[in-house]
Amino acid sequence: MNIFISANNTDCGKTYTTLKLIETISKKGYKVGVMKPIETGVKDIPIDGKKLFEEAVKFNPDLKKLSLEDIIPVQLPLPASPIVAGKIDFEKIKKAYFKIKNLCDILLIEGAGGILVPVSDNFYMIDFLKFFDAKLFMVFSSKLGMINDFLLNKSFLENKNINYMWVINVFDDSYYTISHPFMKRFNPLIIQKDLEIITDKLLKEYHGRKQNRT
Repeated sequence: MNIFISANNTDCGKTYTTLKLIETISKKGYKVGVMKPIETGVKDIPIDGKKLFEEAVKFNPDLKKLSLEDIIPVQLPLPASPIVAGKIDFEKIKKAYFKIKNLCDILLIEGAGGILVPVSDNFYMIDFLKFFDAKLFMVFSSKLGMINDFLLNKSFLENKNINYMWVINVFDDSYYTISHPFMKRFNPLIIQKDLEIITDKLLKEYHGRKQNRT
């Protein structure tokens, strides 16, 4: 099963959330792989991708067969949308994907920015769902303005009939005063409180997909 992790914007906690998922799912007995197809703003090393790789290897030694370049096949120095940062080599991404896929039960694929970040002229971040045959996992920042971001993303995804799971990454307790009084009507799952529920839901879908293939 491939899970594509996106968010309502940049700096919302995709890497933080992915790290939590690596640990929790791995401790339940599953081999977890990670991939960040594109990382921009790379000076010397891809910081986010390196964190993911190092955490995943702790639990899945098979990943030691790979290099950092396999985990983050496209690394660009300019901290901008991929379409601005440089030309994207989709074949390189595909080759890296197939190397990683065979080493895990569940592959966590972290996107860059939000779902409509342009990657090339005719390809947006959300198009990686089809590219990887992945389930969408959305991380919403709890910062002020998240209600508008949540409703915009929700409307877009539902209009496109895209199945997705979403969680809130709480940055500080102000969320519970400012946004939760509205957000609670949607029964949000919160990374800091509901990690077991979140991973159990993902694993239930994993087993459902596995059963459908047999």
